[in-house]
Amino acid sequence: MARKKKIEGKAIARILDARTQEIVGYLFEWNTGDIDPKWNDDIERDEKNVVYEYA
Repeated sequence: MARKKKIEGKAIARILDARTQEIVGYLFEWNTGDIDPKWNDDIERDEKNVVYEYA
């Protein structure tokens, strides 16, 4: 079976800094079913330092 390409994605959640509550990225769901974070910057973050705010 051929693998689908990530062509279209939609933001399903905002990613917030747990301390400041500032938006640091978005969580995207792709047409392939994959879910990936897209960060606003290049800062490495640990899962416990962010909060996911679903729409």
